Amino acid sequence: MASITQIVTDLYTAYNNHRPAAVAQLYAPQCRHRDIAVGADHSKPEQIAAGLARLFEALPDVQWNLEEILIDSNRAAVSYELSGHLRGRLGSYEPKGQSLRLAGVQMLEVCDNQITTSTDYWDGGALHRQLSKI
Repeated sequence: MASITQIVTDLYTAYNNHRPAAVAQLYAPQCRHRDIAVGADHSKPEQIAAGLARLFEALPDVQWNLEEILIDSNRAAVSYELSGHLRGRLGSYEPKGQSLRLAGVQMLEVCDNQITTSTDYWDGGALHRQLSKI
């Protein structure tokens, strides 16, 4: 039985290794992932993996630097800084090598060693300001 700390570590390792399938394996078959800034709401691990694959194509050097992890029973709050360079199209943003740094917090809930709920909060305005430059 994995601890919630290990699940968080495995999740962000998979993010930083750009392995969307490994991320999907950490989620329960029926789950919920919300990305508040873009209004995404996914209910299957495959949807989460597909969204990450698009992100990795647009930001091939994207990395999450964990700042703080708070654990309470079966829940975790993870503050992070995401950084990378836009090399592929991301929504309406054309790639011009723009640098990106975003602060965020992801809330996770785990049951039976699988993530059942995750909610990611980050600043969409900061993304727009940084990717609209140049």
